[in-house]
Amino acid sequence: MKVTVVRSGGFAGIERRGEADSADDPLLAGLVGRVDLARVPPPGRIPDQFVYDISIDGRSASVGEAQLTGPLRELVHHVLGPGG
Repeated sequence: MKVTVVRSGGFAGIERRGEADSADDPLLAGLVGRVDLARVPPPGRIPDQFVYDISIDGRSASVGEAQLTGPLRELVHHVLGPGG
């Protein structure tokens, strides 16, 4: 499965993007299996927070940094890499 993560917002408004394929990455495949994008809460209205747009094989969701927890957080940081 193709996974795309785009981080935007924050104080400086700099966008970061990452893409990965779970077919080539067993750790990512495990994380994808633990994430349900349909249950992701919408981003809250918090000034200067990062917002993550996550797409997994055509299914997508946006989540605010404050709501980014558990397997979803692990998946985002895995795809974006260090500093993501």
